[in-house]
Amino acid sequence: MSGGAATDRSLARLAEAILVPPFPGVIAPGWLLAALDRGLAGVTLFGPNVSGPAQLAALTSQLRNAADEPVTAIDEEGGDVTRMAHRTGSPYPGNAALGAVDDTELTTEIYRVLGSGQRRALDVNGSAGGGLPPASW
Repeated sequence: MSGGAATDRSLARLAEAILVPPFPGVIAPGWLLAALDRGLAGVTLFGPNVSGPAQLAALTSQLRNAADEPVTAIDEEGGDVTRMAHRTGSPYPGNAALGAVDDTELTTEIYRVLGSGQRRALDVNGSAGGGLPPASW
């Protein structure tokens, strides 16, 4: 097989274009910002990346400055799967509680709020949560 380093760079660029990895801490590390500049698709945020609304806004701004429009996803599903309220607990019921109530209108409303209002408040443009379909954004 030929191509050597040029092929390796092309393959790395293609791989980065579909990855949305996590990272440690509340500040984007240099390696992540460099990867975004090279074409990394974006990042997935988890509880350790969030200390509060102002910090999260600064972080997402930093990420957007590193790339044109990176995906900034957060795994926010309510209940036990919360990133914004990981220290205090989510104000929204989780999947098990919603399933026990068996009320599709309530479930739809909870995920509408999580999918639109929370996404805007968090200043993220995607969700890794299973309950947040893009149509609800």
